[in-house]
Amino acid sequence: MLFDSIQEQYRKLKENDAFGVLLHPKVVKNYLLYQKEFKEQPLEMKSQPPNIEIEMTNRCNLACVQCLRSVGLKPYKLGDMDPENYKRILAQFPYAMHISLNGFGEPTMYRHFFDIVAYTRQERPWAKITIYTNGQLIDEAMAQRIIESGLTEVNISIDAARPETYRRVRRGGKLEPLHDNIRRLVRMRREAGARLPMIGLNYVMVNDNEGELVPFVEQAAEFGVDFINCISWAAYDWGFKNRRTRESYLRELEAGKQRIDELGIRCRSFPDISTRWTDPTKPFFCDFYWGEQFRVTYNGDITLGCCTPFAETYSYGNLLEQDFWEIWNGPKFRKNREMAKRNIAPNRTCASCDMFCKSFFSTAEGGGSPAVIPLSPAGAMAPGVVEEKLTA
Repeated sequence: MLFDSIQEQYRKLKENDAFGVLLHPKVVKNYLLYQKEFKEQPLEMKSQPPNIEIEMTNRCNLACVQCLRSVGLKPYKLGDMDPENYKRILAQFPYAMHISLNGFGEPTMYRHFFDIVAYTRQERPWAKITIYTNGQLIDEAMAQRIIESGLTEVNISIDAARPETYRRVRRGGKLEPLHDNIRRLVRMRREAGARLPMIGLNYVMVNDNEGELVPFVEQAAEFGVDFINCISWAAYDWGFKNRRTRESYLRELEAGKQRIDELGIRCRSFPDISTRWTDPTKPFFCDFYWGEQFRVTYNGDITLGCCTPFAETYSYGNLLEQDFWEIWNGPKFRKNREMAKRNIAPNRTCASCDMFCKSFFSTAEGGGSPAVIPLSPAGAMAPGVVEEKLTA
């Protein structure tokens, strides 16, 4: 077991060209302490999350069906992070090992994007620096800058294999130009003799792309990308409704896994071919409170990750107004940790999570009941409010 863990850590360091972290013992010490605390789950943490997500902008050029924008909800305030504020926030995470420059917007729309990447690489030379993008804006000039930027990894989200499906799922975008952008990026990196950034493609299973996981896998293999991710969708509190059955879900996963194995393409994330997570006896529990996710909005708020990206709905505090440790071990986080350990969902958003809603799947092909009861912003918890009556 220990040998396997050492092998995995070595593989990650090699893949991300991150052996420089070994020259920074405090970073390694924090990571090892974090792993220990992540297992023990204390109410007060002595380690920082090694993986952080900092939102550059919450503006986006698409309106995807699984996004809150698709059901008429928008961020209460659109905005971009001030570069000086980014520096102030990053300075509070001296032990960060993975920095994702993402949030609820398209990072390549941010006008200071490449300056921020360069600054991050300079200040955290050992860190893995990642973006998730829809790829629509990666023309030749941007592809060249990406290759030279210092990014470790570029994840391009597609969620479709056919142009007509892409138009329905990722509204506002076009699939054929995106495929051209991916081919160009892969080709230009190869011609530059560069290994980084690694290039991956993401596929989120939604209602409209049923049956397209296998052709997506085949297209990814043809493009020559480094890896793919397959992700089951989330039914968060903005009311996304699943219309697919258990049989449809499992059938597509099985076919996709078989094709991945046949083509030998690397898949870094793939759902369990199971529906055990919908077991009605499964108690609520989430590792988020111990740093599985740590997300900072463009204006400095720490929110509930992707689950609720709005500070107006739920915020633990603001890193431009408070010190990290004051928030991380403050009353809200401590209370939420204590409730999670008692299997109590601390707020309405957590109670609506897809991992714990018990009627996710439709009962009949082609339709069914909503996955969860939609909660409007007005019905969501007020900022920082904890509701102990909600149980999983």
